[in-house]
Amino acid sequence: MEKCPDNRRVSRRRLTLALIVDVILFLIVGIPVLYLFLHGQPFIRGFHCDDPSISLPYRPDTISTPVLIFTGFGTSIFCVVIVEVLNAINRKCLRACPTREDFWFIVKGYSVFVVGFVIQELFVEFVKRQLGFLRPNFMDVCRPQFNRSLCPAYITEYTCSGSDHDADEIRDSRQSFPSGHSAFSMYIAVFYCFYIQRRLIISFSRILKFFLQAALVFTASICGLSRIKDHKHHASDVIVGFIVGAAVAVFVYKLLAENLLSTSLEDDVSKSSMSTSTVSHDLFCTCATPPSSNVESHTPAPLLRNEYFNDVPNTLDKGKHTSLKLKMSSPVRRPLSTPVTLSSHQELV
Repeated sequence: MEKCPDNRRVSRRRLTLALIVDVILFLIVGIPVLYLFLHGQPFIRGFHCDDPSISLPYRPDTISTPVLIFTGFGTSIFCVVIVEVLNAINRKCLRACPTREDFWFIVKGYSVFVVGFVIQELFVEFVKRQLGFLRPNFMDVCRPQFNRSLCPAYITEYTCSGSDHDADEIRDSRQSFPSGHSAFSMYIAVFYCFYIQRRLIISFSRILKFFLQAALVFTASICGLSRIKDHKHHASDVIVGFIVGAAVAVFVYKLLAENLLSTSLEDDVSKSSMSTSTVSHDLFCTCATPPSSNVESHTPAPLLRNEYFNDVPNTLDKGKHTSLKLKMSSPVRRPLSTPVTLSSHQELV
């Protein structure tokens, strides 16, 4: 007799092969992003010597790049944690502890988020280097030396002599479009808006999900607007950065995340709603208990009291069937609050 192949061993091999291929693809995309971010040289673009849009004073960053990266990934982890905590509060009557399926949902969801982050960074860094748009503080940072007799012509030959700023800051002054801060912050906001909409299943609040999503978008907007205030980007840079971040988030989630992410919470909710259950309301969740076969059916209360039937004589003889007729006396008017009882003048025939 032929032995059947071990399905577990085959599935583990496929999972390992898929993981290796995904890691290789991630490195193929991630290494160019890291190189462009650290050593990429932007296109040398000229300027008009009397251009006021690039003559604003230098200001320090309100949200620096290290702070943005740390806060961005911290926010993503916080979103995952708060969603799982709220789900645990809501489903405590369905299943007490998270399952392995919940753990893999979190791992796959965060993996998709990291892949989208790399794609978004590759696009932003590539466009920045290729276009070389000048920041609003370019003149103050670069302090170019050129032949001023050519003004107000377009200057293409100049040398940066800014001694107050190092080479990295001078190079960065030629990377204005689009805004990387705006793209990254909006990518996080839109991606986790979709994540919260898909993953968070609660019944104790109707606006909490919307509140979390609005807080993400609001925080991303504040991050982008701070770049205009700090003279790091033009308004068009920030707007395009928002569009890029949101577009990448929608693209990655719709084409990749929806096919990979599956949740057992939706199955639990659908099962509990389809089954006829006795519902007992708790402070945070609704406990659904399936009906038992031993539950006694409740009969409606009789219209007449049992004491009335005890006074009825046994008028059924053997082989004979007599009908009971209730002869009521003239009704007596009583207040509605007074219970009505049978009179002793009532006779049974």
